[in-house]
Amino acid sequence: MAAPAPAQHFKHFSTPTPLPSGSTLILGFLSGNDRGREENRPAIQLAQRLRALELPGVYVETAGSAQRGEALKFIQAAAARDPAGHCLPQGCRDIRIILYGNGDGAAGVVKAARELKTFALPIALLLRVDPPGACGGLIPSSVARAAEACCDDRWARHRQQIRAEDPARTQILANLRYSSEGRWRNISEATPPPEPRFKDSHLGLDPLLWNHVEDFILDELHRAGIPGAPAPPHPVTPPL
Repeated sequence: MAAPAPAQHFKHFSTPTPLPSGSTLILGFLSGNDRGREENRPAIQLAQRLRALELPGVYVETAGSAQRGEALKFIQAAAARDPAGHCLPQGCRDIRIILYGNGDGAAGVVKAARELKTFALPIALLLRVDPPGACGGLIPSSVARAAEACCDDRWARHRQQIRAEDPARTQILANLRYSSEGRWRNISEATPPPEPRFKDSHLGLDPLLWNHVEDFILDELHRAGIPGAPAPPHPVTPPL
């Protein structure tokens, strides 16, 4: 019998690695490097709520944008891969990876997914909360399901949306936009607000938006059959 893989420790992450096969790792990428920034509050609170569920085999971490390199090494270690992406002598671990990001962390999750793709590490769910001017783009084919919320009240001027690099492998769940009635809807159903309710920088703080992000994650955990994982309290937007 092979000896257990030696545990690795990372400065910014408390989860021990490697993880057992069948585990789920949820990693939130924050905007900038200051966890105390107001725009990061909802993303951190979401991580706290997910941890509070105490679901078996589910691990939740957050990382600042400057820690993306360490975050990638952490994910590789969680899956029992060496820095070159090869399985450790004790074998690789099959884990479910969920990524979410806000602000410049939204671009970071896509970069992370692309880099992890080179190591044959797929992403079960990728969620982006994009700032104005950064909405839309291609989602790597290594991502199974993805959704975006574009925090731009003036989205009607430019309707950039996330798209699947390979539609046969990636399901786009939603391109959410802030609608005139004060709700977040798919861009095909949303009505542009006549006057901005928020400054653009404040749209990313809207609790209704983060309800959607949380629902997508809960839906993924529930679909995976994780014991105790609750069904999302709000209906998840049907896939596009």
